[in-house]
Amino acid sequence: MTKTKRTHPLGLLDHLAKSVKNWWPLLLIILAQNQSWWGKLLIPAAILIFVIWPLISWWSISYRITPTALEFHSGILVRHHEHIPYARIQTVQRKQWFYLAPFHLEEVSVETASHEDGKPEVRLAAVTPDVAALIDRYRQAANAIPTDNSTATSAEPVATPPVQATYALTSRSKWQFILTSTGFIPILLVALGIYGKLPHDLIERLGSDLAHFSVLLLIGGALVIALGAWLFTAVMLLIRYYRFRATRTNDQIQVAKGLFQRNTITVPLQRIQAIRFKQTIFRQWIAIQTTQLLLASRAAAEDNNDDLVLLPAVTQQQSYADLHPFVDWTPTTAPDLTALSVTNGRRWLLVRNALLIALVPVAIATWLWPTWNALFDIVLIIAFGQGLFAANNTGGSLVNHHLLVLQTGHWWTRETYLVPLAKIQSVRLRQSIWMKRTHLMHLTVNVRHGNNNQAIALRYLTAQQAESIYDWYRMNAN
Repeated sequence: MTKTKRTHPLGLLDHLAKSVKNWWPLLLIILAQNQSWWGKLLIPAAILIFVIWPLISWWSISYRITPTALEFHSGILVRHHEHIPYARIQTVQRKQWFYLAPFHLEEVSVETASHEDGKPEVRLAAVTPDVAALIDRYRQAANAIPTDNSTATSAEPVATPPVQATYALTSRSKWQFILTSTGFIPILLVALGIYGKLPHDLIERLGSDLAHFSVLLLIGGALVIALGAWLFTAVMLLIRYYRFRATRTNDQIQVAKGLFQRNTITVPLQRIQAIRFKQTIFRQWIAIQTTQLLLASRAAAEDNNDDLVLLPAVTQQQSYADLHPFVDWTPTTAPDLTALSVTNGRRWLLVRNALLIALVPVAIATWLWPTWNALFDIVLIIAFGQGLFAANNTGGSLVNHHLLVLQTGHWWTRETYLVPLAKIQSVRLRQSIWMKRTHLMHLTVNVRHGNNNQAIALRYLTAQQAESIYDWYRMNAN
């Protein structure tokens, strides 16, 4: 496919949707004032914005797939030309909305490490599936290592390789993943924020009205709201992870999922920045955790903080064994994390910090609303528990000369990172004048993550512990 082509005419719907999203206030004004003379004057502007401009935008986009690079042309007033060698591609993402499926079309996005503002370098709104397949084959050919008997070049796409590993959500693991999700908590916080924005006199009136009800009725109402938030989260997860499937073929991992929008992301193994095992406190109770891939790409922005979910729900005991067939530089069993653990004498420091963070807002809230003292006391108890949780889950070690494992505990979530030496951007030691006297240090390991940096921080290590990792990185990074 070396001819310059345009996307399918159905791609025009994408440009129309963007115009509506960006200019919907103008559309509302025209609909509300369609009888006035100045409202009628806006009709030509609406035709330009919602019809002509999207049509020109769609027509201005073209692409060409050559044996050596992907070329992309766009722009109306200012033309942009992208030339992307296949070896530079970080991820290839394919999205198929339900309305594109009958026409055998999909949206294709291509990202490299140089993307900005969360936007891919190439986005083709409606193309046939063979476009992404051809890009993938050329990319594999470009990254192939020649053997003694053959010379792999990017001029010829390689044949479709066999599947080396596969994972699909079973009914049991799917419901474990959904039932233990903490996604409903942000919804409750939003509801609390909306309550805080209500007028003061309305809040007082509501408080006086609610005072006539029993405490049990009030607790029941709160539980109903929490249950509604949880049900909404469960439905969204069911839709997002519908027919979840992860596969590995040669040097790339592909993850596909989704009901109304089938989302397929292809990641070369060498583009993985780190691996994270994530386990909320609910999932710790039933000993399951989620395996995520940290990418230098925004392809997985819809998952969780740009992390591509590879294994949504696997048992803690089997996590490393299930991961190894997909990423073969990982260990097959859980490594020992005691080398960078925090002993009893230093755990109090993390507990103290958690209490200090909560103490000031609790003191202010107690002064403003003294009748809620019992609730604020619960906040301090939770802060104490969080500090102890962070201390108990701080750990790490060197798995080998090329792999570091670090574990942290934040917001009742345990996170374990597997970080290859080659992907570490920097290692930082921090020591205050007070910590110097007690020979303590904070260790921070930085890796690329989406458009930003992922700082993995272990606090209150001994100077010997922190400096051992710093010296390892300094001696081997070059």
